[in-house]
Amino acid sequence: VRSIMFTDELAGNPAKKRAHEAKARRLRAKREKEAKELRKRKELERREQEAAPATAVIANGESSAGDIVPSSSSVSVGAGANTADAKTATPTAAAAPPPEALTAAQKAAEQRKLRAEARARLSAATSIQSMIRSKMVAATAREDQRSIFDKRMSDLIALAGILKQSTKAEYVPPPATVSIMTTQFLFFACPTTIRKHHPSGELTLNSGSMVMEERDLSRWTKLVKNLLLPGVFSDNLDLDPLLPWMETTGGTARLQKVLNLCVSSVSAKQAQSKKKKAKGQSPTKSLTSDSTYSCYSAVDSFLRTILRLNTSKEMGSSVQYHGGSSRDIVYQKSRSILIQPSTPKTTSQKDQNNEPCSCDLITSLRSVLLYGSTRKNPPIPGDAGRLRENCVTNDEKERASLLLRLVVDLIASLETHGADQMTLNCLCSRFISEVMTVPLLTWKVSPSSYERLVHNPSKQGAKKVPPLVVYIHRFINLNADEVSDGRVESALNMSDVSLTSCPAPAVLCLLASLIQIGRTCEALHGMNPTVLHYKAAAEYFNFLATLINSAPLGTFSSRMSAVEWVSIGSSSTPIVLSDVVIEQASAILSDSYVRALFTCAINDEELDTKKVINTKTDKDRKHEKDLEEIGTSSASTVAAKEAMVDRNRSFWQSSKWAKKLTSLISGSGEKMMPSKPSSSSKGVGKLMNTSSISRQLANGKGPINRTVTNAVLSSESTSDTKLKDSNPKRPHHEYSVLFLLALCRAYGTIISRWGGNGKEDLVKRAHQSLDNAKSGKEYASANVEPCVTALLNVLCFSTSFVMSSWSIIQSNPRVVSDLYAVIDVNKRAAPIRTLRTHPAYKRLQHSNYGAGDGNAGAVVLLMFVTCMSHTLIVTDDVEIHDMEKPIPKHQLRRCILLLKKLLYRACCIDDVHEATKSRRVMDSSHFGLALISTSSKAMNDLYNRSSRRFLCVPKFWIEEGLLEQDLRRCKTHYDYTLLLSTPVCRICPFLISFKRRLKLFERIITTNRIDIQGSNEQRNLKPGIMVKVMRGRVLEDGLAHLNKLGRDMRQRIVVSYLSEAGARETGIDVGGLFKEFWSDLSSLAFDPNYVLFKNTEGSLMYPNPSSKLAHGSDHIVLFEFLGRILGKAMYEGITIQPQFAHLFLSFLRGDHTYLHLLTDLSTIDSQLYDNLMFLKNYDGDVSDLCLTFTVANDDFGISEVPLIANGANIDVTNANKRRYIYLVAKHHVSDRIKEQSDAFTRGLWDVIDRSWLRLFNEPELQVLISGASDGKIDVSDMKSNTRYVGGYTMLDINIKRFWSVVSSFSPKHQADLLRFVTSCERPPPLGFASMNPPFTIQRVGIMRDGDKLPSAATCFNTLKLPTYSSETVLRKKLSFAITAGAGFELT
Repeated sequence: VRSIMFTDELAGNPAKKRAHEAKARRLRAKREKEAKELRKRKELERREQEAAPATAVIANGESSAGDIVPSSSSVSVGAGANTADAKTATPTAAAAPPPEALTAAQKAAEQRKLRAEARARLSAATSIQSMIRSKMVAATAREDQRSIFDKRMSDLIALAGILKQSTKAEYVPPPATVSIMTTQFLFFACPTTIRKHHPSGELTLNSGSMVMEERDLSRWTKLVKNLLLPGVFSDNLDLDPLLPWMETTGGTARLQKVLNLCVSSVSAKQAQSKKKKAKGQSPTKSLTSDSTYSCYSAVDSFLRTILRLNTSKEMGSSVQYHGGSSRDIVYQKSRSILIQPSTPKTTSQKDQNNEPCSCDLITSLRSVLLYGSTRKNPPIPGDAGRLRENCVTNDEKERASLLLRLVVDLIASLETHGADQMTLNCLCSRFISEVMTVPLLTWKVSPSSYERLVHNPSKQGAKKVPPLVVYIHRFINLNADEVSDGRVESALNMSDVSLTSCPAPAVLCLLASLIQIGRTCEALHGMNPTVLHYKAAAEYFNFLATLINSAPLGTFSSRMSAVEWVSIGSSSTPIVLSDVVIEQASAILSDSYVRALFTCAINDEELDTKKVINTKTDKDRKHEKDLEEIGTSSASTVAAKEAMVDRNRSFWQSSKWAKKLTSLISGSGEKMMPSKPSSSSKGVGKLMNTSSISRQLANGKGPINRTVTNAVLSSESTSDTKLKDSNPKRPHHEYSVLFLLALCRAYGTIISRWGGNGKEDLVKRAHQSLDNAKSGKEYASANVEPCVTALLNVLCFSTSFVMSSWSIIQSNPRVVSDLYAVIDVNKRAAPIRTLRTHPAYKRLQHSNYGAGDGNAGAVVLLMFVTCMSHTLIVTDDVEIHDMEKPIPKHQLRRCILLLKKLLYRACCIDDVHEATKSRRVMDSSHFGLALISTSSKAMNDLYNRSSRRFLCVPKFWIEEGLLEQDLRRCKTHYDYTLLLSTPVCRICPFLISFKRRLKLFERIITTNRIDIQGSNEQRNLKPGIMVKVMRGRVLEDGLAHLNKLGRDMRQRIVVSYLSEAGARETGIDVGGLFKEFWSDLSSLAFDPNYVLFKNTEGSLMYPNPSSKLAHGSDHIVLFEFLGRILGKAMYEGITIQPQFAHLFLSFLRGDHTYLHLLTDLSTIDSQLYDNLMFLKNYDGDVSDLCLTFTVANDDFGISEVPLIANGANIDVTNANKRRYIYLVAKHHVSDRIKEQSDAFTRGLWDVIDRSWLRLFNEPELQVLISGASDGKIDVSDMKSNTRYVGGYTMLDINIKRFWSVVSSFSPKHQADLLRFVTSCERPPPLGFASMNPPFTIQRVGIMRDGDKLPSAATCFNTLKLPTYSSETVLRKKLSFAITAGAGFELT
């Protein structure tokens, strides 16, 4: 039965079995056919015998035991019978030929094959039986050896005890005894097995698994403790059992097995015994924790002794494993077995249970940390989020902690004993890439074990670099190229764990582990400045910056689950990243941790912050003087004056040879070298996204102006800083600015990736961003994450980072040099958008801690600009101008100069300059994009604040020459609108002079209006839309006829006035009547008495929050109509009377940023503003004021509105008072008028495209709407741009009288005169020079003074002035005509 069973087992190959079955079926079918033919022949023979009894039947053949036939013999018909058959057979039988019989050779082959198969089965059964018997015999022999080993071990222990009691000496077994018993233990604990060699199919002897059975663990402990340890502890080399082993090959193999068992007894869980229990025998008890820890202690002591580490406290010995070259050989051999510089070949988790445990300590440690001692645990326990540190058992922690201590101490020992640097670099790199990349590392080992990574004991209290930082330093040295390029994933190269089994990438796990361990290190966490090692901390945070740069985007995201896409073959699968690992990494953003770090990093005394910040140069004082000359003029007034100034028409600026002459006269010292024409200047007619000056720079025709950068990046304290950083007598652990730079790099990377500014390429050059160009991954967030907001709150309001970082930008030589390279294209050709945050290391040259190079200045600048912008959100104008917060005004002007140069290069020079074009195509980085975006937002914010209360003179913002030649080159509406898409117009339009932007806006509207309406000059004026209006019902008729037009308001509108009697007036509208109608309509529609608008305390208009109560639901329709009225006025070039509040103009631009809520609130409710400022600066307990998150509205009755959900039950405290102030201001400035403002802007944008208005800030937009805010007319400008026809000249006596009268008029009469002639009370924003048709005075000859009054042709802006006899008569007649208010009756 047993033989049959084994035979069946051998037939277990399915393919072979199917082949045999098919062959048997074919053979069976063939034999059945032969039998059938045989039966037919027998039947034929029987019939023949009945017919011819004389026929003889001859039987041939011999039956075989293997044939399957109906009878026991084979019968065949002879030749004679065949002949007789042929003669006597019936016709039917003769027609079917007989089948061919098997030949003797075929039958013999089949018989041989069957006999061979039978022999093979018998041989297999015999071999299996023999193997079973041998295993049973071997198992019996091993059990016998266990009994013998136990008896010998008990005798030795008893002998040692007797000897110790009698002589007080430790018993040291002879080396021969140790060798015999060790070999005996290896025989029964680690048997040799037969293993099939897969490639060749050979059977080879292979060492058994080094995982002992559970019952042998106590024996192993006794062996190590009582046999191996006494010998290796002994000073007598003759008693050391390891020395004889090194003399033979077998002994060396024995040592390797012993070391392998040492590692496996700690790293792998012991297998359960397979011995069957006899009846009535109780099951074997599992190992107790005491016996397990005793094993750990013995193994730890043995390994530490032979590796020359600190011995176990339990052994109580201080003997080190030294003693000459013999023990050196054992030490070297053991070290080479236990730890290897390169990672040994690893197996997948699937095969780990079948492979022997690795003897390498680092590999074993990684295996235990990842999969536990059973090799079956998941890398991240499923209940880790709930159990936290208790997700791993104490036994697993003890195993991992022991191995971790061994590895750390062994690496430290190698460094102490002078191992070569390459070996140390490789081992440290292995530790970082294999151990530190394990998820939840700090939860899987005891705190005391990884304390060795952060604590480096030193003598005499001197600070030493923590081992963790040393490992990082050596890892960087070995992988300098990969780390410098940001390819830290390739440097880690951990492919043994996939994201499907461990939902946390190696980079994220490494980041989390370093953060968790670093927070426990006094030399790194910054809680105590006296023990902080600044340069080591700088090295640590520089490396963290590299990891943060490579971490998944979900690391600091606010999404419920972070997803990482994994490529599996040709498809990608989303993997949800582990929450607990992300939580560990997020500890770097803890408020208290960030506050402590930057408090230690900022030392204003060492940085000389006050001296740098308070120093004023001659240029600063000149800027202040220029600002004083403006006086108290409003921003709109200054903007209107700026619109009249052309800064580019000067002869000395427009002529090339004049520029050269000017530069020679000025003695600048620069050589006027002729420049070769650039190849990029061939396409002159092609519209380029740059200005004329940027093209000159791009073609090498002019240097970068360094006056601004020299003023900003002053080096007054450079020498002091150099002395502080280079003084060799100073202790190395004292303050170093490198720590602050490293913090800026780490947290700047977080801000650039998760701050919402690093995703969109504002410049939008031809190159794709890195975020979207590679593998579809996102590298930066599109929105500001809450963690970044919390980080900025700490930096801005809990530290002095803004002031200190700006001081560093101006004084630190390294930062200054980096910023010069960012601004000057000749120093760094790569575009700003390609800047990276991770430090640049050089292989074998990274010797100083914290000295990671690469864009330190740009990183500090990004941090400063971001924090300053964040601070400005809650900073009002009083604090900026009177309290000099966040930095003094002269420093703000320096900041403006620096950011202006940066934006100018990013928008106008990068990717156009020859130096940048000649370089290889580089992808944009999230840091470079964030720097451009953040600088743009900060500059826009400062520019808008300067539009309220001047920070500097208007020319301070301007880059001369921008857009000058581009405007001259453009011809069509498409050409002009294409200029709006240039980077400088989209990102920083304030660099362009206001006059240039006004001219661009005017040309866009004019060309679009001509395309839609036609023009008189081109004689293609289109009929337009006819509107009949009664003079007493201007607003009602206008609403009825025009509000339904929508975007058709751009078409020409022809106005026909009706008198009160309903009769049509005689005037023909060629443009003048429409201007008159629109001026009347706008003055009525924006009348505050209509309750749609309300006046501020400064008589500026904004939507009335109570408009709905007055007009019901129709108020939205009315606001949309008013928006179309304003849009049509701007579209037709009509300046109207209303002056709008700053807060309302922000809505019209379409980018209300809520950055000036407090200042806007001061214009509409100064009392509430004062109360909020009192609350903001209140030093006491705000809760005593009994405020809640509600606000009272006075809309024909007091009503209380909650500012947040359940706001009536939430008290205002010191912690949340800033939020309360912000919400109250937002409610009054924005929320109450948002519905009306949105309706108004919808109507406005029906006529005026939204992108056209973004060229201007609020005061400039007001000038665009209504001209100069004070309403005064510049008579000299009007006079110099007046045309005379009909016989008048500039020297005519009547013209002189006319200008004398106009000059003597009050501003009101001057406006009435302008309205009488042009139908508009205000001149165009660009002055009378841009009026089309120009202001004209036509001569009208009269005989007597009473014949005619002055009249006007408003369609052509023409004043028909009679030739009066005196100035007195002229004054009287002109005053009567402009104040009569008649229509065409006076004509």
